[in-house]
Amino acid sequence: MGKDKIKKIAYTVGKILGVLGLIFVFYKLSTEYTLESFYEKATQFTATLPLFIGINLLSSIIGIYVWHLMLKRYAKREFHYLESYYYFAKTEIAKYLPGNLFHFVGRQAMASKLQITQIEMAKISILFTLLLAIGTLIASTVFALFSTVVALKIKITLSVVTIIAILATFLSYPLFSKSEKLLLSTAFAFSIALQGVLLAWIIQIQLDANSYALFFEVAAIYIISWLVGFVTPGASGGLGVREGAFIAIAEFLHLSISAEVVIFSILFIRFINILVDILMFLSTFVIAKKVNQ
Repeated sequence: MGKDKIKKIAYTVGKILGVLGLIFVFYKLSTEYTLESFYEKATQFTATLPLFIGINLLSSIIGIYVWHLMLKRYAKREFHYLESYYYFAKTEIAKYLPGNLFHFVGRQAMASKLQITQIEMAKISILFTLLLAIGTLIASTVFALFSTVVALKIKITLSVVTIIAILATFLSYPLFSKSEKLLLSTAFAFSIALQGVLLAWIIQIQLDANSYALFFEVAAIYIISWLVGFVTPGASGGLGVREGAFIAIAEFLHLSISAEVVIFSILFIRFINILVDILMFLSTFVIAKKVNQ
């Protein structure tokens, strides 16, 4: 079977998973909310929405900085972080349309502007994905270890997988030292951890009593769900896949949160994610003249 056919099959499967995920999420939503009641609940977060957007934006800025460091290692000319931000934000929107992985295609097209070869940009994209996955494993493992309600066998499994993934990374990309790859993965871990903290915070606000154990458990589950959505090709920004994965894992682990709270929270953070991506994309028009001068 040729590579093009494999890519086409993977893309199609990703699209199907995304659609099925959306159907599953909207089915769950319809059992708990009407459009009016969902909107009414969302308005309760009006005061904290700017803070949530700021946290999500910080997460993206850190991720872009890691990408910037990778680019500088391969680039034949000097350039500032603002230029990396410009190209990243301009292409990131492509993950929604046509779908996941197409934001990497957009970055390939911009490689020459940074004086980076197509092969080098492809290597950067692969390393970016690899270290992001490892960062996700690190963040979810840390949160799981801090939670007293996560089963010991799950903690051990996550820890072992994370250690193996880190060691395997040490053997790849000799251009970067082991300490550099660990540092980049740690930066990614912090970036993704902010996403987990954000969802856990949204959920905690809706509960009568605060629980640190539940907070860490929710953060760990969401981060794993985020990874599932990220690696699913074709799914528009992981739309449907991430949400479906979180709801499915939460139900499987019998998370002590009502379905109403879970569904609202996972959709509300998706709204924040999309809003931040749009704001970042629009910001590229503001800084375009400065970047291209």
